[in-house]
Amino acid sequence: MTTRTVRLERRPPRWLIRVAWTAFAVTVPSAVWRVLMIVGLMPGTADLRAFELGDDHTVNYLWVFGLSVVQLTAAFLTVGLVRPWGTVFLGRRVPRWPVIAVATAGGLAVTWLFTVSLPAQIATGHRPDAGHVSGLPLVVMFACYAPIVLWGPLELVATYGYRRFTGRGHHPSTNAVADRYASDSASR
Repeated sequence: MTTRTVRLERRPPRWLIRVAWTAFAVTVPSAVWRVLMIVGLMPGTADLRAFELGDDHTVNYLWVFGLSVVQLTAAFLTVGLVRPWGTVFLGRRVPRWPVIAVATAGGLAVTWLFTVSLPAQIATGHRPDAGHVSGLPLVVMFACYAPIVLWGPLELVATYGYRRFTGRGHHPSTNAVADRYASDSASR
């Protein structure tokens, strides 16, 4: 059997690939909006920008950029559940149960933050922008932040799919493609 044949046999189901990429995609609009707002490129958000920057501009710029990078990085790790680079780390195969445990904990955490807590706060009148944005800019902000409500549930569905896909003989350790990547990385 050729490597290409093994790769096709071990490929995750299409629905799982779509869910993993969608979990990442729903985090992009809010991260981009946040960065554009803090650098002053989002019209109608000058008051929010001044509020967020406060007295220590450098620290608060770093906070907003860092938050966006962490958010996107954490979300992109979901894609690792369906890609070969997610099965090998530093030349070694990644055991599936720690991945499942971390992905489940992360999925539950972002479900709490964005699917439960954020809408509950908004429903009780506590807006994340502290009332500094109104009109069309508020609509744009809402449109950019609304998709993130799906991040946690999508992460949990992707984790469940990964668990099912990697079970019953499909564990990355039995995957010849992962073995090839591991041996290539180890020989470097």
